[in-house]
Amino acid sequence: MLTKKITGRFLTHSAIAAALLLPAMSYAANQITLRYSVWDRNQLPAEQEIAKRFEQQNPDIKVEVELTPAAQYFVKLDSAAAGGVAPDIFWINMPYFVQYAKNGIMEPLTPYLKDGKVNLNDIVASSVHAYQYQGQQMAIPRDVDSIAVWYNKKLFDQAGVSYPTNDWNWDDLKKKAGELKSGLKDSAFPLVMDLSIDGQDSYLNMLFQKGNHIVPKDGQPTDIANDNAIWVYQQIQDMMSSGLMPSAQQMSEIKTENIFQSNRAAMVYAGSWLAAPFASNELINDHIGVVTMPKIDRQSGVAHSLAYAVSSHSAHKQEAWKYIEFMSSEASQATLAKAVIPANKIAAKQWAANIQKVDVTPYIDTLNFTEAYPTAGTNTPKWQNMWIASLKKIFMGADAKKEMDKSVKKIERIMEQ
Repeated sequence: MLTKKITGRFLTHSAIAAALLLPAMSYAANQITLRYSVWDRNQLPAEQEIAKRFEQQNPDIKVEVELTPAAQYFVKLDSAAAGGVAPDIFWINMPYFVQYAKNGIMEPLTPYLKDGKVNLNDIVASSVHAYQYQGQQMAIPRDVDSIAVWYNKKLFDQAGVSYPTNDWNWDDLKKKAGELKSGLKDSAFPLVMDLSIDGQDSYLNMLFQKGNHIVPKDGQPTDIANDNAIWVYQQIQDMMSSGLMPSAQQMSEIKTENIFQSNRAAMVYAGSWLAAPFASNELINDHIGVVTMPKIDRQSGVAHSLAYAVSSHSAHKQEAWKYIEFMSSEASQATLAKAVIPANKIAAKQWAANIQKVDVTPYIDTLNFTEAYPTAGTNTPKWQNMWIASLKKIFMGADAKKEMDKSVKKIERIMEQ
């Protein structure tokens, strides 16, 4: 009898356990996996945190975050797209966007926006517009970069120069740079800016502030060789030749952020990605500040961003969109604010609040008048490299007008492809 009772009780408990396991087993049987491709290891913890929260709310969907180093990212993505095995969701940036949109690699997202869970009005406008193609929203902005000017209060005090303010202009900057040069007696550079890569944190901003658009617009050719552009190049040349900035040779030998962090520069143009490193550096964080870039003819600046895209070959487009909605929520965007400025305008303020010691709100304020990082045609990196090659010669002392007259037609042809 005892044996029967134990057996009966065991069978009863087994039946209950089996019933409890049925929902989990059903989810496991029907669970789909979304492949999500990213390239920044520093942001992986935030991505994994967001994925975990999503999976808890959606047990029928598993998110696999696939990390590929930035140097190999687009090579791998190109190959996967060509083979029809691209990840369901992937990061896209502005230089590669048109190429991917034109080649049909991305799923148009405008139809998915109709449910209203992602409100494009909540996102930085320049980034929203940058990811539109032929009337369709092709990607949803994830985060955004902006540019501002940092200054070293100790060096300003040493030279007896007043600190810059958010309402300053280019003439004010040049005046302060001249005063700093006299007061510092060549012990530090008045100004540094990175001219070695793509101009995102230097001359692109000046070109926008001077009224240029860079990319062909309204049937007009590129304006990188017009009078306003030549004026910008010559301003940089003059600043270097007069010792207000390091020479192009000096700038190629050391990073601008290293010069500033070693107290050897009074001012530096710097991207928002340097805000946390500057503010956490105990060598400088008790005597530095940041302001918006000086105005030239108008307030403007460059804003680059990454965006979420869905593969046009994904077998799980609805689920992919559901995850993009989740990643675009204010809560998820606030999680990203630990590392980057979220594209969501409300969550962007959290990024500034997260950075201690220094008030970095000028980066957020700048987003109100920024323009998207300039891209044109299907091969932005190619024409960009041609332009950079010409600018290197100019910054080394070549005649700006003659050099741009030689190269602008070739650059323009690539832009139009």
